[in-house]
Amino acid sequence: MSSSPPKLLAGIALLYWGYLTGHLAAAIPAAIILEARSVVSLRWDFKYESYIKAWHLCILCAALIATVSWIDGMRLGRIHTLFVWAPFIFLPIELAQRFGNAKNIPLSIFSFFARRKMLSDIAEGRKITPRLFNTGYPYITIVILATAKASRHDLYHYLGLSILVGICLYGYTKNNGRRPVAWTCAFILLLALSWLGQWSMYKVFRHYRGGGQQTMLNQTMSATETRTNIGRLGRIKLNPKILWRMKLHGGPKPELLQSATYNEYSKARWLHVPPKSGNSSNYDEFGYRASSSAATAEGQRDIRWFSTDTPTLNDQAPISIIGEVDAKVKEHPLPTPNHFIAIGDLDAEASVECNSLGTIRMANPNYNVIEYAVWLGAFSNTEEPPTDQADSNLPLDLSVPTSERDALKRVCTQLDLYNPSLSTAEKIEKIKNFFIDEFTYSTHLTTPRFDRGKRQSSIGIFLEGSRTGHCEYFASATTLLLREAGIPARYCIGYAVNERTEDKTEWVMRGLHAHAWCRAWIKPSADNDHRAGKWVDVDLTPPSWQSIEAHNLDNWKQRLADKWQRMSEDFLIWRTKETNKSKVLYVLTAILSVVAIWVSWRLWSSRQRKEDALLRPYKRPKNAPHTPLHKLESLVTKKIGRRPTGTPLCEWLHELLLLDVAIENELEESLLPAIALHSAIRFDPAISSAKQHQELALLSRLIKRQLKHYPNCRKPIR
Repeated sequence: MSSSPPKLLAGIALLYWGYLTGHLAAAIPAAIILEARSVVSLRWDFKYESYIKAWHLCILCAALIATVSWIDGMRLGRIHTLFVWAPFIFLPIELAQRFGNAKNIPLSIFSFFARRKMLSDIAEGRKITPRLFNTGYPYITIVILATAKASRHDLYHYLGLSILVGICLYGYTKNNGRRPVAWTCAFILLLALSWLGQWSMYKVFRHYRGGGQQTMLNQTMSATETRTNIGRLGRIKLNPKILWRMKLHGGPKPELLQSATYNEYSKARWLHVPPKSGNSSNYDEFGYRASSSAATAEGQRDIRWFSTDTPTLNDQAPISIIGEVDAKVKEHPLPTPNHFIAIGDLDAEASVECNSLGTIRMANPNYNVIEYAVWLGAFSNTEEPPTDQADSNLPLDLSVPTSERDALKRVCTQLDLYNPSLSTAEKIEKIKNFFIDEFTYSTHLTTPRFDRGKRQSSIGIFLEGSRTGHCEYFASATTLLLREAGIPARYCIGYAVNERTEDKTEWVMRGLHAHAWCRAWIKPSADNDHRAGKWVDVDLTPPSWQSIEAHNLDNWKQRLADKWQRMSEDFLIWRTKETNKSKVLYVLTAILSVVAIWVSWRLWSSRQRKEDALLRPYKRPKNAPHTPLHKLESLVTKKIGRRPTGTPLCEWLHELLLLDVAIENELEESLLPAIALHSAIRFDPAISSAKQHQELALLSRLIKRQLKHYPNCRKPIR
């Protein structure tokens, strides 16, 4: 591709990119610099090595953008999202193309191996024919693709894309003898088919995405809903990446960290159903209430709680937790231990809320890595007792799906869970022994056996048929069995705390440690008030699950990845502290300033001005004789234009005789003798006399009077 795009097209594409991606402030100056080529005359005579340096500068820009994004908290797995900055990454090579004297640049500058081969061919005397191309259209293509990566306006993006592609095709084929009507009809048909194809692919994507496939165990945690893998076949994928880290500051280690709790089960999904407004006026329509804070002035420590009374807290929190979140996600359930009463050291702008089930969620985090402190008490102050009523006139924490009720009744009868003399602890013990004796933990489920004539559900098959499953099966079955036995229970997801780092300073929670368990309500005794009851963790998954899922962690690749992740997260935490933000900003500004100053100085020192050789002013050689005819050069310039470089004065003055006004003023009678005298004095100064100088001076004054009647030149004098 050797042709250059039409004027203003690249600038329009950059403005289009800036508008749709929200970076218009950066796109405007870049577009002005690109299109300044048509206005300014500055050019550079770039050599082959100069274009290579421009390509290296593009690589440096990519590295700087990636570094800044990583410092700002971008996850390594989302490195592909940096393509939105591709217009600025490839801007140096496009500027070198536009402001260089060469129309095309060698394609080999983009490949190290191609450059080595070309240099080898030159050294050995072989003939080389480098492939040349113009970067104009490829750069516009990159701008359009970057717009597609980041645009949130599908219709505007498609319309702008269609217009830009149409202009590109029109400009590229303008010299190919096309038929405008046929070309226009074909282009409209192409747009219609492309829109139909895009719409069809979007529908197919939504259709398969809507299936809600979840291959990870409890990896996508939501405070509102969790889709379990109950009823799905095959092996559940387990993510070995560290998701959260926990540091202890003198307190005991919690066995479980709760991320979210749910109170209604339906078709392999657990949901959070908010309490009715009449039962608790402190919650909004979605079942959440805001936190209270002790920070009343800027600079004070931000500690938040959800009880009506201010809790008594120590200065040092017993637990601090570090983890990675997605700043673009609206809600983030935060893992917290049992007996939680307060949370602190989060961003002041972040919103922290709590629902009646004890789920703590955060919205609007400023960074992708957060660290927060947790305070514990005698019991949790975020979980409400089971008082809300469902449509079945039973508390939500006692409701059982109709599809699961028959199997649950049979198992409860088998275990004697309907016996009113049994306490809650005794019923839990019976279920625990039942699971240990007759069930097997596995993340690889096969096709179950169905009994003819018996309507079976997923939990029913697990309890009475396969008796093999992962923690979601055990937690769901425990919750529903306790409810059927008259004990309020809730389904909870989070992480098991069972892996410690080699340096013994932290506990880590990986995707492998994602876990599900049950929260059971222990009723108060007869002589205590209602608040004396409490929720307790009931984890009846066989203990062997931890060793089964952690068997492949002991390898050097995982250890290296863990060290890198911990180091990067610690750096991001350090970088987000107020006292360190300015330090990072100063360092980055200094690096960018040095690079910008060095590149600017190199470019300015090698600048040229693009001017027509015929319009460049003539420079008289040094030590050449100066005659009275030279004094007329400025006046003659106004009449016939500037004297081109390399044109002798006598030849240039002859152009005056080509005008009609020269005959009327009898200019030829005075100009030709003056030119002859000038030539004699100019090229043979040794034999020139004073009389010749006087005659030339008289003729020059006469010519000057005659030229005053000449009209000025209409061509612009540059």
